[in-house]
Amino acid sequence: MSVALIASGGGHTGYAIAIAEELVTILNGEPIVFIVPRNDYWSISRIIKRIRRASKKYIVIEHVVKPRKPLEPWHIFVVKSPQAIYDSFKVFKKVKELVSIVVCTGSNHSLYPTIVSKLFYGKKVFCIEAIDRIITSSKTVKVLYEIFNTPTFIHWVEQRRNYPRGLVTGPVYEKPLYEPSNEGYILVTTGTMGNKKLFDLLLNTSLENVVVQTGRIDPGYILKYKPSWKAFRFDPDIDKWIANASLVISHQGLTIVEAALAYRKPVILAFNPELPSTSKYIDALFLAKKLNSILINPVEITSDRLEEIINEYVGKTPPHYCNGAEIIAKIIKDNL
Repeated sequence: MSVALIASGGGHTGYAIAIAEELVTILNGEPIVFIVPRNDYWSISRIIKRIRRASKKYIVIEHVVKPRKPLEPWHIFVVKSPQAIYDSFKVFKKVKELVSIVVCTGSNHSLYPTIVSKLFYGKKVFCIEAIDRIITSSKTVKVLYEIFNTPTFIHWVEQRRNYPRGLVTGPVYEKPLYEPSNEGYILVTTGTMGNKKLFDLLLNTSLENVVVQTGRIDPGYILKYKPSWKAFRFDPDIDKWIANASLVISHQGLTIVEAALAYRKPVILAFNPELPSTSKYIDALFLAKKLNSILINPVEITSDRLEEIINEYVGKTPPHYCNGAEIIAKIIKDNL
């Protein structure tokens, strides 16, 4: 028997991949099932690249519609829920003989597959809270924990305030794909949403060697004022940019954690209040401390102060934590 990992996009997919990277060495040839949002090509390509690179063992990818995407109104969740429930039944009818354990990685996309697998197919389920939800909690994870008594993995002991029965594993993050080096540039990543306030702050600095991942914001906005910089919306090989940076500036989430812990880069956490359904300022403050970093709010500091912070933190040493994915993989193996 094997495992189904619900890879719900973004950092949620990152948790699934991190766990799978450990599982491929202990599952004795059994395939790993990934359940991804329909049309989430980023998750699919990242899973295939990382897991097929890590092992010759094969993977199975199934699809369940995501009831609500970032920035969509909440009534969309209600409208799409019937399709998500139907997809969940369809998936587990197909893999019921293969899978005995299901791991939910959060997001509303994980809700129905987890419930269906537990209540209707008798699968043992686990859930994992987001690494940046240190003080607040995720709606989906909280529902599964409180109503369905789902065993929940947490990264930090502080998260026990929301999950008293939580299993503390340490931070969960993907393994590095590249050997770290230092090519002297500052890397700024802003995920899907971008962060115009942060960009405006950066554009008023005298920094000369900066690479910016802009998300939904046109990279031309950056290059118009700083033609010597590099800017792009997305790069599926963002790991290479992280591996070669001298310092990484990023928002609250898994990317900044992997920059610090997987690639051993000094980091600066730039709070982005426009990120939907994510952690709050107090969470980001705690996360920055965990990463030997500092939290900045782009609307509250000057460009001169940002340069001072960069110069101060570029030589900082990231902390060392054992990867919680190793512990989770061992727990899964013991329950197969």
